[in-house]
Amino acid sequence: MESADVALRLDSLEFGYAGRALCEPVTAVLEPGTGYGIIGSNGSGKSTLLRTMVGAQPMVAGGVYYRGEPLREADRMVRGQVAVQIDDGAFLEELTVAEHLELVARGHRVARWERAVEHELEFFALTDVAEHLPAELSSGQRRRLLLASALVRPASLLIFDEPEQRLDYQILQRLYNRLAELRDAHGVGLLVVSHDPQLIRQSLQQVLLLEGRSIRALDAECGSRWLEGRVS
Repeated sequence: MESADVALRLDSLEFGYAGRALCEPVTAVLEPGTGYGIIGSNGSGKSTLLRTMVGAQPMVAGGVYYRGEPLREADRMVRGQVAVQIDDGAFLEELTVAEHLELVARGHRVARWERAVEHELEFFALTDVAEHLPAELSSGQRRRLLLASALVRPASLLIFDEPEQRLDYQILQRLYNRLAELRDAHGVGLLVVSHDPQLIRQSLQQVLLLEGRSIRALDAECGSRWLEGRVS
């Protein structure tokens, strides 16, 4: 068995649909306190890979391991230590914004949860809509609530699918700084699908580039330049 210090390991992981892999097997190791990105053109399979990693859809072959054990979303250790934002998500429509955050924080036994909730409301500019129901929110506000729900709780591994979507510039800058701080100061592992060169450069260290049926490992600077070339 590998060291439990390895936060996440992909062992010849094949992902796709109906038993057919989208690209070659993926092998990678994410250490605590490091940031990994997944980049590629639209339709290359980035979100499919991420969903397969967290067990949201079945793998074709291979394995995904969290701290040396097969990653199972239902496992209590995984639920307590891995925070995932991979979909627009379903909200409890009868709970307000603040109540959603309270539910997550208290469910994860956050000390001084009131302060934690207040911090996320301020950080994501949700204070003015704290007492609103999800149906009353804009798409951008709903997106910020999803991110706040992932960050209001403790986690040793954060997994995000395009967290930059529908965020304004100011919140983006604060989010990227916060992710980098969580990685460097608190040893949190980051796994992020993104189209944003700045996020890759500022918050991560390595990327997996999906291109056709192949996959390449690049450092963050090379990955961010590849993304910049796609939008130039």
